[in-house]
Amino acid sequence: MEHKKRFDFLSTVSPTYVEEVLNSYTPDAKVELVRIDDACGRVFAEDVLAPEDLPYFDRSLVDGYAVVSKNSQGASETNPVMLQKKGNVKVGMVPQISVEDGECVYVNTGAYIPPGADSVVMQEFTREMESVVEILKPVYRGENIIQRGEDVKNGQIVFKKGKVITPFDIGVCAALGITELIVFKKPTVGIMSTGDEIVSPFDNAKEGKVRDVNGYVLFTLFRRLGGQIYYVGIARDEIEDVKVKLSMLRDSDMFCVSGGSSKGERDLIIEAVKELGGDILFHGVNIKPGKPFFYGLLWGKPLFGLPGHPLSCIAVTYRFVLPVFFKMLGFESRVPKTLKGILTTNVPSTYGVEEYVNVIVKEVDDKIFVEPLFAKSATISILSQSSGYIVVDQDREGYEKEEEVRVFLYEI
Repeated sequence: MEHKKRFDFLSTVSPTYVEEVLNSYTPDAKVELVRIDDACGRVFAEDVLAPEDLPYFDRSLVDGYAVVSKNSQGASETNPVMLQKKGNVKVGMVPQISVEDGECVYVNTGAYIPPGADSVVMQEFTREMESVVEILKPVYRGENIIQRGEDVKNGQIVFKKGKVITPFDIGVCAALGITELIVFKKPTVGIMSTGDEIVSPFDNAKEGKVRDVNGYVLFTLFRRLGGQIYYVGIARDEIEDVKVKLSMLRDSDMFCVSGGSSKGERDLIIEAVKELGGDILFHGVNIKPGKPFFYGLLWGKPLFGLPGHPLSCIAVTYRFVLPVFFKMLGFESRVPKTLKGILTTNVPSTYGVEEYVNVIVKEVDDKIFVEPLFAKSATISILSQSSGYIVVDQDREGYEKEEEVRVFLYEI
């Protein structure tokens, strides 16, 4: 991918420009063959064609009598039609008998319809007397029968490329005898935290140290969404350590580097990327929180430099990183879940900056209310309280109380 311009560090670009750059990245399509019992939640990598009709024979939808429909015309409780019972067809049997005018054959639900019959009278509308059956209600041609190929035709496109596979899709595949599917491979996400002040959650945080939040949030988020995760831990604020840990992630499909909130730390990470042959495409975005966000290509793969503060990190991840990740998963289009609600208070914002505000969504008397949660970017617990976030466009100075806003939900 060619890039015409390279931006100076700390100069900010617009969110629109960021979207253009990220949309221009086209991941290599990696696919694999999996059994249907391992395919749920994956994404079809090609259209799936039906290898046969479903059902592949005419089947009864009820317990009753297979008949020639014209023989049932005029039948009623007081004036039944009398038909000769010719035999039975059980589920799983191929009928060795046929139905002629004046005859009927008893069939179970799911049984093969014998030749000659074109409908089934439900057992509730019949009376059997030895070898004679009274038909008490007329049926039309095809009634109570699912015909061959009525559900799925041989050669029909059953599933389109890019669809997420559900348990119900697995059921359709099982019914058609499709036992293996070609799906997109799970992308590998390489994750690294940085900073001398960062320690593992398993360690004591003292003397100004803080535990690694972003690494574990990113790890669990991408894994829950279907990624393979390679987490190399925490890199110290030394260029060689950053380079070593980045090199450990080389086989990943994308990289998420969290940390480097100060100018010196950011420059260190960026210099390490450059020394490894990478290219920084922009550094600094006109958003709040998340301004330090940078993006580049390393070994031809996307690298996201995420802010160190958790609120900023998550805002950038949901706004910009997940769309790229979803493309790698094989989604042709996937948009975040949203809903509209009424603001419970004013939301001030800085004109000229796109701002993200965490909110709680509440339903009262069938109305949706959106309560802003104002917090600093270093806040952590607010994420667990939030339903999602709203976006204040850079051309606005905020929202007013009782204004309708769109909420981007954290639930995916």
